[in-house]
Amino acid sequence: MVRHGSAPESMAIVEGRVAIEIDTAIYGLDAILRAGYKFTDRCYVFIDRPAKRSDRVVVFLAHKTDAASLEADVGEFCNELLDQQVRQSLAREFGGIRTLIVAQAFSEGNLLDTQRDDGDYQTDPQGTLQRR
Repeated sequence: MVRHGSAPESMAIVEGRVAIEIDTAIYGLDAILRAGYKFTDRCYVFIDRPAKRSDRVVVFLAHKTDAASLEADVGEFCNELLDQQVRQSLAREFGGIRTLIVAQAFSEGNLLDTQRDDGDYQTDPQGTLQRR
């Protein structure tokens, strides 16, 4: 058994499998699930919550073909976990703006300034010619 201190609280590699213990106060369950899903093409992934530690999640990875590359996959999993957590934080912070941009892109008019849709270049409702 090989034990490592790493970004996750603890990790152990045993017989071609790895168990990574993750603190859910740092990484949300959704980020953990998304990171795990990204690895299903090359690893078997199992996610469990220890009975006595509701603030921890254990992710088990077992490589489908090449167990020798499992240590590298652990590092990549940690990076993917961080990436997914940052994506979620950005979505919470800027999700409303993204929704507005997409809505404006697909709308036929101006969602923020409906008066811009009234008139034409001859009537100049915005007074553009006066700003010269």
